[in-house]
Amino acid sequence: MNKQEVRRLIKERLDVMENRAEKERLIHEHVLLLPEWQQATCVAITLAFRNECDTSILIKQAWQEDKTVLIPKVVGEEMVFYEYRPEDQLQHNKMGIAEPMDSARRTTLDQAGFCLVPGRAYRRDGYRLGWGGGYYDRALVTYTGCKVSIAFSEQLFPDFEVEDFDIPVDLIVTDQEVIRC
Repeated sequence: MNKQEVRRLIKERLDVMENRAEKERLIHEHVLLLPEWQQATCVAITLAFRNECDTSILIKQAWQEDKTVLIPKVVGEEMVFYEYRPEDQLQHNKMGIAEPMDSARRTTLDQAGFCLVPGRAYRRDGYRLGWGGGYYDRALVTYTGCKVSIAFSEQLFPDFEVEDFDIPVDLIVTDQEVIRC
């Protein structure tokens, strides 16, 4: 199955998935219990897009725990990170993804000890299939912190093609389990 077919299949699975709120609650609960989350003083968190698992609860919890929160923004072909505080405004890019304003404080991903990496489909060895732009793979090349993806169990896929430039995550947290890759 090629990447487009896998993305289409995952979209169909997520569109008909039942008990979404309960599954999201379980995913959030699993993340908050991770030692990697608990030890991090700065976390990079992607803002959920389309039918991905909601990340706003994790952002709010990070603020409650006095963690610094970084969120990404696409600038040209590069993914850059900005500090995100409760009072900060967001803007939507041409794809409809919420991003920080240009006036936000720009920083580097290396500041985060924990990075939430989005994706559409996941293999149990940590490889992920994203939206197809390769932005996160380029951003993660030199990143040494913990790379974590959250996903519904419906997003686990037995196999799909990976490229030489694909960067696997260290952990995949689903509603059913935590997979250490």
